[in-house]
Amino acid sequence: MPSFIRKPYAEKFIKDLKQEDSSIALAGIIISRTDQDFFMDDGTGQIRCILENTPEFEYIRIFGTLLPIVGEGFAVKVDFVQDFSNVDKQLYLKLKKLLA
Repeated sequence: MPSFIRKPYAEKFIKDLKQEDSSIALAGIIISRTDQDFFMDDGTGQIRCILENTPEFEYIRIFGTLLPIVGEGFAVKVDFVQDFSNVDKQLYLKLKKLLA
């Protein structure tokens, strides 16, 4: 049995992120990108997402590890990206709020 077991990814809104969060899932739109990272907005806030090959999709869900950045808040080291282009944004947000 492995000595390290990862916590499941918890669906969050950016405004609700806390220091004790570790494995998170966020959905939103990409508002800017470079070769090493991108910024995403979920309607409640914006966050830097660290990933070498930034995705070409506009509406995505990311799964990753929350990193506290001194003086800046948080960033996310992205493990993988899910294309959410075909997801109804309003319906998804309504469901996410109901489950929160």
